[in-house]
Amino acid sequence: MGVQQQFGHSSLFFGIRNLNEDYFTSPVTSLFTNSSCGIFPTLSADYQIANYPVASVGLHYELQFTRWSLQTSVYNGKGYYRFSGKENVFRFCPQSDGILSITSLNYQQHGSNYHVGFALHSGMYMDYEEGTPEKTKKERRKIIWGYAEQRLAPGLHALLQGSFQSGTSRGCKSYASTGLTWQCGKTEGGLFTDYARFSPSYEWASEFTWKIPFSGNGFIQPTLHFIQQAGARYLIGLLRFSYVLPTT
Repeated sequence: MGVQQQFGHSSLFFGIRNLNEDYFTSPVTSLFTNSSCGIFPTLSADYQIANYPVASVGLHYELQFTRWSLQTSVYNGKGYYRFSGKENVFRFCPQSDGILSITSLNYQQHGSNYHVGFALHSGMYMDYEEGTPEKTKKERRKIIWGYAEQRLAPGLHALLQGSFQSGTSRGCKSYASTGLTWQCGKTEGGLFTDYARFSPSYEWASEFTWKIPFSGNGFIQPTLHFIQQAGARYLIGLLRFSYVLPTT
């Protein structure tokens, strides 16, 4: 929801945005449902930013060429899901909510995609273990990430991701993952494993997913997650439905 202006190879948008729609939406990465945090946990695990299912007001700029593209955004530092009151998505209050700025440089060629980016966040630390924010200290964090989707053969891609966060002694400090996707006719499968280093713990997570077409433009995607943390293991099943609207 917002206003967009196109000029040449550039576009500028102001309005309500969601981090998931702006970044981390390349073909291979988008297949996986991931584990608890959705996007890189170095970016999403410690703050209530505009990460699904919440959104926030922001300014988003894109510069597009044939192979290269640049994206940069500024969001309210906290995401919301209401349309009225103090928790409405139109709220922009850097003093209390903080602010998030993010930039990504992308390159694609011959079915492969490469991305590198960084983010700066200033705001209150969110204690997710207790479910409440810690109001005592405002922190500034720097997050760097990169990921590559390398085409190995027709219908076969390798995925490699990595991210690091500085300027904090809490939350997710680093993240690394690798994966493989393959396409058999109209079906698509993927295998993915990652490691996230939290303070003072860690998480290993693996995912196996299979995307199956049905009823024309519809898809059903059964997924299995295996998650191992310090002293605990989880096996989680997920079923995702999707539908692609036909274009004319």
